[in-house]
Amino acid sequence: MSSLWNQLYDFLVSRSGDPATFLLSLFVFSIAATIVLPIPVESALVFVPRDMPFIIPALAVGLGKGVGAIGVFYIGAKIEKVILSFGRWGWFKWLVDNSERFVRRYGYFALFAIMAIPLMTDTIPLYIFSLLNKEGKLMRLRWFVLVNVLAGVVRASIVILTVRQFGWNF
Repeated sequence: MSSLWNQLYDFLVSRSGDPATFLLSLFVFSIAATIVLPIPVESALVFVPRDMPFIIPALAVGLGKGVGAIGVFYIGAKIEKVILSFGRWGWFKWLVDNSERFVRRYGYFALFAIMAIPLMTDTIPLYIFSLLNKEGKLMRLRWFVLVNVLAGVVRASIVILTVRQFGWNF
């Protein structure tokens, strides 16, 4: 993990001097973090140039998370039946049943609340929401994506403003 962090650090630092390249890198990293990377997107946000208005990288992150959410939504729909077939295992059935109740009861609000938490890895909770979507009956793609965009903007804003407030330099 240390090597991956060093590579990410070098990559982002080398692009932080050019705002357009940095924002594109941040957008692509946000998509990857949403779909496959077990690294929270905050690891990239610490490199946001101080003179850049916080809302610009926050929007890049939010839009990246929205694009990634489209992929997760469809991947979850494709593998839902396979994953849920593991229900014969007692603990897994308990986990799925309780998670499904949570999704059914709190829906988009629960998704927003979880996805807006700084330092939370996106991949696992997003796939859980996607898998428990009951073939698109609990959540619609449009709202699934919109909630992820909004949560991404909020989450990124919290991190960027906190880093700036405390004067942390990385």
